[in-house]
Amino acid sequence: MMMPPSYRRLQQYAIAISIISILYNGAEGAVSVGLGSTSSSRSLVFFGVQSGIEVISAGIVVWRFNKVARPGEEKGVGLGARELRYVTPD
Repeated sequence: MMMPPSYRRLQQYAIAISIISILYNGAEGAVSVGLGSTSSSRSLVFFGVQSGIEVISAGIVVWRFNKVARPGEEKGVGLGARELRYVTPD
């Protein structure tokens, strides 16, 4: 029986797939915009723009998964004296 992948391993998979997507879509977009502008094809240019949007989306995924904490390592919000003054009765 196989063990399910760990949280960290799944996080690494998400980052790797997103980086591959950034590289592929970046190249695809550059080629599409370049060839589209040379041949005056609006559809190729806008396909390249769409690829740029996908690169931004994949970049956000990489940023998000780099910032995510492991289970149990989340930071709790501490309440200071000022906040507690509003919470506790006088």
